[in-house]
Amino acid sequence: MKDYYIFYDDDFIRQSKATLSVLSASTQFGLNVFEGIRVYKEDAYYVFRLNDHLIRLNNSLNQIGFKTEIISSKKFIEIIKELIILNDIKTDFSIRFTYLINEVDSWSSKKNPVFFIAPLIRKRNSFDFHKTVIVTKTRRISSLAMDTKVKCGANYINGRYALLEAESKGADLPILKNKDGFISESTGACIFLVKNGVIITPSLDSDILESITRDTLIKIFLKNDYKIEERHVSEKDLIESDEIFLCGTSAEITPIKHVETKDFKIGDLTKFISEEYQQAVRAKNYLNYNWTTKFKI
Repeated sequence: MKDYYIFYDDDFIRQSKATLSVLSASTQFGLNVFEGIRVYKEDAYYVFRLNDHLIRLNNSLNQIGFKTEIISSKKFIEIIKELIILNDIKTDFSIRFTYLINEVDSWSSKKNPVFFIAPLIRKRNSFDFHKTVIVTKTRRISSLAMDTKVKCGANYINGRYALLEAESKGADLPILKNKDGFISESTGACIFLVKNGVIITPSLDSDILESITRDTLIKIFLKNDYKIEERHVSEKDLIESDEIFLCGTSAEITPIKHVETKDFKIGDLTKFISEEYQQAVRAKNYLNYNWTTKFKI
């Protein structure tokens, strides 16, 4: 892996120089909050829904008890520009943006976190390829126990358990039910179904992350006069669906099929939303939503 420059604790340094104490609260207990943001390279650089990611990050900071002032979008773009120059980035990339504790302390730490901004070269997903899924016995964590709206490293271990279970059964990814037995989400991605022409996605009370990509797709579907339902989704709905796809900043739009499905082809609505999403992230359409932050070097 290339030793990229990152922004860490108010300085631009090589990734290999960014050290973390083995006894820090973040290393020992996953005490951190983070966001992943995509940057698309066209005639300029386009950051997708930056302000929404910063708002969610700020909410996560507050929920987990980190008392710090979040970086402004203006400062964020200044840092990204410098990272592009330092790393000579000329393609699409992602940004990992994390607040963490880098001091020896316990999970109950009240110390001020430091943060880093790191670029990760990542190509756009192709909706020509699908992944297989299986509904796991591992359940999604309950919002009553650990707030699923918080993007915290420790929350993602729940998805790791489910992923290991799915892989052991021959699938690429898991689909988790919540404590009440309704479909919740996959690992780091929300789920949409198409059933008899209706688009269905688990409602926010299904212990899902309040996904920014999910919100984007709902708005795109509604803008194009499709019928969409946000509700509790049963495993029967999943089995009887005509199309299934996942969505997320990293996943973008990922077509999926149940591991036991024989005759499978990627559906028309999956193709439609994949194409429309790419139009949105590159500011080719849906400009009235002001989703993109454009800049040039």
